Amino acid sequence: MRLVSFLGTGNYGETTYSFETQPCRTCYVAHALATLTRPREIRLVATTEAWNQHGSALSDTLAAAGLPVPIRVSIPTEGAPQQLWEMFGHMVDVIRTSEFPVLLDITHGFRMQPFFAAACIQYVQAVVPNPPKIRVVYGEYRGNERESPIWELTPFLDVLAWSRGLMMFLRTGQADEVVEPTEQLGRDLGRQWASSGRQGAQPQLRNLAGALRAFSNDFITIRTGSLLAGNRASAGRLSAAIDQTRAEVSQQIPALALVLDQVEAMVRPLIVDARLSAAAGQRAMLALARLYQHLGRYSEAISILREGWITLNANPAADLPGATFDRDERGRHEELWRQRLGRQADRVSDVRNDIQHAGFNVQPHAREWFEQQLTALIQLWESAIAASEAVSTD
Repeated sequence: MRLVSFLGTGNYGETTYSFETQPCRTCYVAHALATLTRPREIRLVATTEAWNQHGSALSDTLAAAGLPVPIRVSIPTEGAPQQLWEMFGHMVDVIRTSEFPVLLDITHGFRMQPFFAAACIQYVQAVVPNPPKIRVVYGEYRGNERESPIWELTPFLDVLAWSRGLMMFLRTGQADEVVEPTEQLGRDLGRQWASSGRQGAQPQLRNLAGALRAFSNDFITIRTGSLLAGNRASAGRLSAAIDQTRAEVSQQIPALALVLDQVEAMVRPLIVDARLSAAAGQRAMLALARLYQHLGRYSEAISILREGWITLNANPAADLPGATFDRDERGRHEELWRQRLGRQADRVSDVRNDIQHAGFNVQPHAREWFEQQLTALIQLWESAIAASEAVSTD
């Protein structure tokens, strides 16, 4: 482990710091943490003034205890933009270069330093491949009391990581970054539930992780039948998992409840209890096409639009991917669709071909053209669904 701690210019009084039920009497939180966790490396983040005041004393204390010799991470005192970016760079480097998990102590961070530390952590976790595991702690000095607790702040980092993962899912449909931490918390809660005598309801977070993975896999690969149709449709499964775990999320990770509501709102229009050829199934496919368009996934959007429109009023042998699907019957419905739409079917093909040929055309279109064409074609498809409904109710 690499211990990273700040040094300020304060007059640090002696106290008994307590971390994970273990005590250590000292003036310096870094000394207590090093004594109790036995890190392989120690980095002390300090201005020149702070190092001159405390660097030698803390280094001697650590050496006397047989702990690693600390290496100073020099940061500027001033807060001008150039100095702030210099501080940011030093903090990022001290985190990202560690070959071991990082324990970051922000107790003696001065002025904006703890804020910078949080920003640097987020930066490293967001952009560095395989970043080190990071824990954050804060020592609360209680000079007149028996112990001064060192608080674990890492769960707040986990919430930020979950939020990033869920927002990535909302913007792309990719859920990998949120599935693993959700599964891990679900396993931890399950073990706690089992060890405590199985009191209360069994934690369901692992079900939420599984539902997120299933939906994401279907969404990324455009598995329309698995997404929308049947009792195990992944859209319905994810919505049900959110309902089942809403109270659990509010209790264990309350900051995620609002983001989870956004996920549920994204999935809700895709839930259908009807065949995809029926009006309700068509509207679910319409919502799926609009979702792909909203996310800028034009290839998926035009694929759903084309296959969905062909599916309108198709018979059971041609309206659902899977075991009962009849390719010949589907081909017959596609030909009827082309005859019925005429030039509009050609417009659908124009959009799909332009995307699939990857711009290898004489005059490949710009993004605005795809937006305009998709919006217009989706509106035409919606009108066809409404007209079909009107005929069926006459």
